[in-house]
Amino acid sequence: MSDYLKICIDSNEASTQPTILNYLRIAGCEVDVRKLPICDYVISDRCGIERKNVVDFISSIKDLRLFNQAKEISSCYERPILVLEGDLNRVLKRSMIKLSSIYGALSSLTLNFNFSIIPSLNAEHTAILINRLAYREQTENKRRVQIRAVKRDVPLHAQQMFLLSGVPKIGPTLAEELLKTFDTPMRVFEEIVKSEIKSSKSGKTKKLLGPLEEVEGIGPSIVEAAKKLLTESFNDLKNLG
Repeated sequence: MSDYLKICIDSNEASTQPTILNYLRIAGCEVDVRKLPICDYVISDRCGIERKNVVDFISSIKDLRLFNQAKEISSCYERPILVLEGDLNRVLKRSMIKLSSIYGALSSLTLNFNFSIIPSLNAEHTAILINRLAYREQTENKRRVQIRAVKRDVPLHAQQMFLLSGVPKIGPTLAEELLKTFDTPMRVFEEIVKSEIKSSKSGKTKKLLGPLEEVEGIGPSIVEAAKKLLTESFNDLKNLG
């Protein structure tokens, strides 16, 4: 089953965790080692995994690094997971941290950041766990791997251009022209949906009618593609695919 699994691993994590890396490769996974913007492993579009051994976990509570990481991961992945690796009881005996602080942190991860927390005895167990999680997501749930990154301090007008640039055949230049003309993305989408396209008697040529025809660079084919994207039923398309 693992022949069809793809797992992305952060390059720093891969260099320090050869047991996990080698297990996944031997299990038949396609392992993509790269510098990940956040988390240690990505196994689907909605699932990012952070692995922490218990020593690092306690350290990250003390310096508040844990919660900054949790905020970033949960903002990008719908199903964030923390794999807590090692014997917590053994480490607690040598640490000054209170047990209540440990459980307070775990409670915050669960309730404030929507993390699932899964304990693991060692690296070998972690490797098996990641493999099974990837199987569930990709084989059973039919989800694809997608790496997400936190976008910090992006101006709203840039986000508006990014939104429109995602429409077929509309790049940044045309997105800016549309926003200059109609001011808001909502107005642009409204004009696209209600636009009319007139065909010649032969059907070989088409002409765009309405306010959109005043925007330089936009034509019937662009509007048709955009209108299809905005008005076609998601459920019908998904069932066809």
